[in-house]
Amino acid sequence: MSRHESVMASGRGHGLLRGWFVLFLLFLYLPTVLLILFSFNDADAPQFPLQGLTLRWYEAAWDTPAIRDAVQNSVLVGLGTSILATGLGVVASYALARRRFRGRNAVFAIMVLPLVVPYVVLGIALLTLFLRGPLEISLSLWAVLAGHIVVSLPYTILLLVPRIAAVDRRLEEAAQDLGASGIYTFRRVMLPLIFPAILSSFLIAFVISIDEVVIASFLVGDEVTYPIYLYSGLRFSDRVMRLIAVGSVMIVVSFALVLLAEVIRRRGDRLAKTFPLVDAPAAPVEAKT
Repeated sequence: MSRHESVMASGRGHGLLRGWFVLFLLFLYLPTVLLILFSFNDADAPQFPLQGLTLRWYEAAWDTPAIRDAVQNSVLVGLGTSILATGLGVVASYALARRRFRGRNAVFAIMVLPLVVPYVVLGIALLTLFLRGPLEISLSLWAVLAGHIVVSLPYTILLLVPRIAAVDRRLEEAAQDLGASGIYTFRRVMLPLIFPAILSSFLIAFVISIDEVVIASFLVGDEVTYPIYLYSGLRFSDRVMRLIAVGSVMIVVSFALVLLAEVIRRRGDRLAKTFPLVDAPAAPVEAKT
């Protein structure tokens, strides 16, 4: 063990690491906590000292039709993104995890490429495609939906491919040997085993969509999502407190959904480990022509 490793393994090293981790969490989440705290402030601006606790900004936000419409648009786009991205992710992940074909690694790399491409670049590329491509698509919530599917699909694939690959191939072979069709085998054998990963992917895609603003700013039309409405409304001082109230709700909901997705994923992993054939080595399967 080197000198640096021995220092980090000591009690003092563990204490320093824990202190550094606490400082990192404070730096990361303290602005969010302050934002939620200001949403209950009985004042016309987010500032200290607090003037008292109130729910009037939440009531004012609910009574604002433009805010309700923007939140509704975000939820609808988020649900559509979750359904379509998860469905496409299941199909693509099953092919990547179960089939061996030339260029499989290249296909996988291309499908997760949006993870490393800046959203500004993706937004400009999608805007150019929709307006100058072979099929012109008007800017609207449908265009935002398409853009959000592009950025959500890699997350669903990264969650689903390991889960599908961990299922013993012989379970499907046994069902097919007993006369089950491919679709019936997937529905009765594979789907129950990967359902926690599917649900986790659905929740993650929803959170990504309702929080995304960069791509939506390029593709949105007259109907805006809430992140777009929030950024455009921060210029007006009389809207700030109402926007903070709704933003606080979205932060809490997003955080809760991410935690729920992680809990579901971990429970799915534990369920797979308790299945008797999952840990057994899979028998080689010859490619069928």
